[in-house]
This record gives sequence, structure tokens and C-alpha cells, in this order.
Amino acid sequence: MPFLWIAIFLTGLAIAQEEASISLSNMAPPKTELFYSQEFPEAGDTLYMKIVIPQGWSINSDKVQDDFLIPSHVEPIADGIEFGAALWPEPFALYNEILKIELLLLQDSFTVALPINAISKGYNPYNAKLKFTYQACSRICLAPRTIEVSFGESFSTGSTNTSSLNETKKKKKNSKSLLIYILFALLGGLLLNVMPCVLPVLFIKIFDIMRRTGETRRNMFKWGLATTGGILFSFAIIAAVVLAARLGGDAVGWGFQFQHPAYTAAMALCIALFALNLWGVFEIWMPGNILKAWENQSKREGFYGAFAYGILLVLLSTPCSAPFLGTAVGFAFAASNFELLVIFFSLAMGLALPYLLLSAFPGWAKKLPRPGEWMVVFKQFLGFPLLLTFVWLLWVFYRQAGIDAALSLSIIICAAAFFAWLAGILANPGKPWWRFAFLWLVFALIYLLSWSLWIKPQINIGTNKERTPSEWLSFSQKKLDSLQSKGIAVWVNGTADWCITCKVNEKNIFENEKIKRIFEESFVVKMQADYTNPNKEASRLFAAYGRSGVPFDLLLSPSGEAILMPEILYADTVVRALTLLTVNP
Repeated sequence: MPFLWIAIFLTGLAIAQEEASISLSNMAPPKTELFYSQEFPEAGDTLYMKIVIPQGWSINSDKVQDDFLIPSHVEPIADGIEFGAALWPEPFALYNEILKIELLLLQDSFTVALPINAISKGYNPYNAKLKFTYQACSRICLAPRTIEVSFGESFSTGSTNTSSLNETKKKKKNSKSLLIYILFALLGGLLLNVMPCVLPVLFIKIFDIMRRTGETRRNMFKWGLATTGGILFSFAIIAAVVLAARLGGDAVGWGFQFQHPAYTAAMALCIALFALNLWGVFEIWMPGNILKAWENQSKREGFYGAFAYGILLVLLSTPCSAPFLGTAVGFAFAASNFELLVIFFSLAMGLALPYLLLSAFPGWAKKLPRPGEWMVVFKQFLGFPLLLTFVWLLWVFYRQAGIDAALSLSIIICAAAFFAWLAGILANPGKPWWRFAFLWLVFALIYLLSWSLWIKPQINIGTNKERTPSEWLSFSQKKLDSLQSKGIAVWVNGTADWCITCKVNEKNIFENEKIKRIFEESFVVKMQADYTNPNKEASRLFAAYGRSGVPFDLLLSPSGEAILMPEILYADTVVRALTLLTVNP
């Protein structure tokens, strides 16, 4: 213990020294925000830049008392907008004992105004940027620094008289028959089996298939039915939740459960424990009398495992929206209750189809390698894809809830690993079963108390952070209507941190320099609707165009014509859509 206290003291001393050196020799960049006096500005309006200076620091105003001091100034970067001279607030005077001079300073929070003299026709005013040069002063004055400020998530909410595009679009009924959507649902569910969300647990099921190659055809088919039962049961639960939310007036879409940090945290915890189980840290087992009864009923335990696998398959598949799936589910969420249930049943059967076919034709499984000692090693190897899934879920939770809540959850999951290790020592098969139940009951109590008293309060703070990249506008229907009323083309991208398909699209398309250049040349405003957490405006937009979730990409021409893009984007598809704007302006 003395060594522990010494280590803590030395660590704290090092941190204190580091913070002291930082506070004396550097200032963190000020927080900035751009916004217009009107939502869509014209000549005579004003661009404002709000600046927040870190506590304990000041910056020189736009006027200085000595040549060695650098005045603050802003330089607009906007070829399509003509700005007047910047208007700065009145500074306060402070005599500096070290420099022996009176400084004219600005501190805390203030706003700089730039009058707009003229705007070119068709120019997107949200492409404007400002170069902000400042010199920070505390007891000493630092070297001047220049940062570039662009529009991000926040800008002013002016009034608009244009009617909501969403209200007119969502009244349109898709003329395709229910049978077509059922087919889309079957194909979408089938393709979910090869989506990145499902592949880690798919490997585990392949392992289970290889282990059962010697069983009878009847038992194999029962196994397939059990897996299908778990899938159907899970989809029935999701459909029931959707129907209940619909009765309550809430807008819900595909993957909506991943919008709630509590669900993401629970999935991360389960996946981590599942990986530890595959590595042999602990075993999940039942009391001897129950296990004996199950063994006497023709390996009934295996069927329960298949049922549980079907449930896990659905839980992990919902963040992914495969081709055909978005269209089918979008129809279901906008359709009657009966049609919604039919679509969800079709999705479940599409997801379960490979397992049904494999169990109905066990000869296919016999072509797989025979069971042996290698399967123990392979079982341990399967824990690593689950570990990657755990890392992904923890990252999603961080994006939803903030760094403090993610760190707290990581500590709780480490506690779960400790309890799993204890269970492997004190409550392994053959020892009194009450030990196993007691250990996990204690951990469940710790987890629930930690979540309520520790993690949940941090989530409420961490969920308010800005997400939208600087080159994108944050979506709102009012902004979209305002841009469209001015005859400006808009690309709306619906995305979520838990949507792997969305991240693939972002990497391959929106970070592609060629496509970014085409966006600029086509004068298209890019708007992003973040669906990571519940977003009612985004849900209404998706429903208006027959979709229920992300990925969602929509191109609106200057005249309001809509091009709904497929869930998986390809460069040539996006380029062709943008080219149509220049051919038919």
C-alpha cells in the first residue's frame, strides 16, 4: 500500500507540473461559432462570429497600443460574398506589470459582426469561412496564431414562410404491391447474413454446424427450426415495440434500439462476456439435475443454444441496412399494422433461410471438416472477431454518451471480466451451482447501481456534443426548405455512428477528393442528419421518401426534383447523379 500512495502522489505531481506549464506557455484555441442574422442571408444582413476565450486568458482587441503587439482581425474567405469591415466590441484596458504597458483586451465571450454588402446569385453562403488571427495574453503575451473558422452544426434559426417539403412528400403512397415489398424483405434479410455486423457471430454458428455433422437429419432440422424460432421471436419483439411506439405517437425506424446508449452498453457487456466464455475463462452451466433432465431429452440443450443464437443474430444485424432492406422496412413503418407484421416476418425468414436450408440438407454440412482437437483452438480463435465487435460497440457508446461515460462503462466491463474469472475458479461445472448464481447476481446488482448512479448522469452531459463535420450543415427541415426556396441543390445524408454501412459510404464516397470537388463544382449544399441518437426530424424525412433508417442519401435539384440514392453508394452512381444537375440546371 505505501508504494501505491507514492505512485499516486508522483503521478499527481507530474500532472500538476504539466498543467502548470501548459497554463503559462499556451492557450487552447478559443471556441468559435458562425451564424447569420437571417437563416438565408441577403445583402444588408450580417455574419456573426461568436468567440469564447478560455478562463484566465484574454486576446488583444482589433486595436493595440504598441507595435510589438498584434491586433486581432478576421479575413473572410468567400468569393461569392462581399463583406464590409468587421465590427468589434469595445475592449477593456488592463495595465500589465511585466510588460509595463496598457493592453486593450477582450475576454470571456463576445461577438464580431461582418456586414454583408452583396451576395452572388446561386452562391451558397454556408461555404463562407473566416481566418481568425489573435494574440493571447495572460501574464505574458504569446506569439500570434491564425485559425480557420467554418460553419458547423449551429447557425441562426430565422423565420421562413415556405411550406414543409416533408409534409407534402410523406403523403405520397408508393404504388408497388405488398408482394414486391415482401420479396425485398426476404432478399434484405438474406443479405444481412453477410453484412459486417453479423459476420463475427456467423463464424461461431459455422463452428456449431461442423460440430454437429454426425447428427441425424431429424436433429439437424430441429436445430435449424430452433435457430429460426429465435430469429422469429426477436423480430416479433421488435415489431411489438414498434407498434407500441406507433400508438404512443413516436417515430421509430430500423435499428432504433441502437439509438439508446443503455442498449449499446448492454450489448457491449454481453459480447465481452461471450468472448471470455469462448476463451475458456468461465463456463455457463446449469445445476446437475436440470442438466441431466435435458440430456435425457435428446440433446435438448443444443436446441436452446440455437434459439439463443437466433436472438443474438437479430440483435447484431439491426444496425446494418442491406440492399432491399431499407425499401421494405420503409414501407412497413409507413403501412398498416398487418402489413408491418408481414414485412417483419419476411425479414425474419430471409435471415433464417440459410440455417433452414443447411439443416434440411445436412449432406452439405458433411462436406465441412470433421470434429477434432483443432476445434478447441478454433473455438478460442472465434473470440477475436467478437472482441472486434466489442471494440466497435464501445466506440459507438463513446460517440453516443461521451468519453466520461465510455470510460466508466469500460471499468464496469473490467469488473465483469473479474467476476467471469472468479466464476471460472469458484463456480465451474461440478461445484455448487449457488456459487455461480450468487456471483452473477452480485455483479448484476453492481452493474445496475453503477449505471443508475454513475454512468447515466455522465450520458446526459456527453450527448450534447457537436457531431456534424465542418463541411456539412446539420439537417433541419427549416434549413432544407430555405435552401430549396432559393433554388439551391441539396444533398441530404442520413448517418449514424452504429451504422457500419454508413461508415463505408463516408470513407469511399464523401472522403473521396474527386467527389468532394464535384460537389463544389455542382454548387450542392451538403446536409447531414445524425441518427445516432433519436432524431424525429430525420425519421420524418426518411418516412417521406419510403425509408425507415440509415444509410439514407437524397439529392434534391434546385427545382425540388428528388433522386433517392441506394443504401450502398458507388462513386459512379454519385457522380452520375451530380452530373445531372449541371446538364439540367
